[in-house]
Amino acid sequence: IIYRYFDAFARQNISFWGVNPQNEPSQGYTYASSIPVMGWSPEAYTGWVADYLGPTLEKGGYGSLKLMILDDNRMWLPKWVNTVLANEKTNKYSSGIAIHWYTDSSSSDVALRQAHEAQPDKFLMYTEACNLVRVTREDLGDWEIGERYANSMMQAFNNWVVGWTDWNMALNEDGGPATFNDNPTIWGYNAAIIVNTTGDEFYKQPPYYFQAHYSMFVPPGSVHIQLTYPNPGGLLHVAFLTPEDNVVVILYNGNDQDIPTVISDPERGNISINIEARSINTVVYK
Repeated sequence: IIYRYFDAFARQNISFWGVNPQNEPSQGYTYASSIPVMGWSPEAYTGWVADYLGPTLEKGGYGSLKLMILDDNRMWLPKWVNTVLANEKTNKYSSGIAIHWYTDSSSSDVALRQAHEAQPDKFLMYTEACNLVRVTREDLGDWEIGERYANSMMQAFNNWVVGWTDWNMALNEDGGPATFNDNPTIWGYNAAIIVNTTGDEFYKQPPYYFQAHYSMFVPPGSVHIQLTYPNPGGLLHVAFLTPEDNVVVILYNGNDQDIPTVISDPERGNISINIEARSINTVVYK
């Protein structure tokens, strides 16, 4: 029974705040022969959460866990939100919608806004991102990998997403540990930190720094605030108000030319800044 899993951790003083019923349920059909994952249709998933998982968690004393549906790519959002959360019981047991980033470059971020508008009481959270290419020496320092992170985070935080999570904090130079007995010829991953286990050193990659602009300057409890830009010129931007009443403005220029920018605050005046080509910048003021 699933709550015995949580009981075992509780005996070690380890608690959980949330749970996803299934990682990438769509992949059970795509990679059934190579990846240990169970496939679910939205309809089958709905009934399982409504009649089995939800009641079982409540019975075991874990009804307060934040259950997040989907936990898959945003291309599936409309179908899953409209099917799964239309069920009254499943809706009752669900607190949020978990999203992966892998189809962000081929699907519109409008899906995020539509999901929020359809279920405004459910939070949206990115629970997995990773550059799914086995890390090589040539990858180290690859700025474009970081820029992919930048584009996804900008889209997410401007469309009601409350958190964005990288999959791997650190991996070795073979892109592991991973499934399939760490055989990198089958599957390898990438990470913001690559560890050289033989040289007793590690390498912080561009995704580390792109994420740091959020993790360092946007503390828990911050709220998204509207930022209008009459002539963006390709500049991506997002702004937050922190619990300390600091305004945080994150600006990403993915172009090959600098973009002169003025941040205008009716209460504080203007801040002029040149956003260099292919750079991310954060401005913090009170």
